[in-house]
Amino acid sequence: MRRWLLLLLPLLGGCEPGLEAAGVLDATAARLEDDRVSVEVTLACGLVYGMARSQGCDADGERVCVSATWYAADDTAFAHPVHRAESCQTVPDIIGTQVTVTTSEAVDRDPGLRILVSADPRVANVIIPNP
Repeated sequence: MRRWLLLLLPLLGGCEPGLEAAGVLDATAARLEDDRVSVEVTLACGLVYGMARSQGCDADGERVCVSATWYAADDTAFAHPVHRAESCQTVPDIIGTQVTVTTSEAVDRDPGLRILVSADPRVANVIIPNP
């Protein structure tokens, strides 16, 4: 019984160690008429283990940058980006904030491309198909 209680303490206390940072909850991509791509991103709060805990995920006017990077589907190491777009904005709160990232140039209509969407590379990223 004592052993189980020790395992449950971190869950009950809610004081996990780690820095909280902006992560990606959801992302969808749409092709614009001029073949640029717009990615709608919903932010979440992620926990980076092994780092000192911060004040939390209230942005309080903090600048958050979201990137969308296109890779070939067979580039499993994400080593050779094909396109990249980024949007930075000041946000009052991270959780649930919507950010739009739009490419500055046209993106090929290639189903062999995928998009890695990231706010802070230390926490949750999302991979979505190229529209």
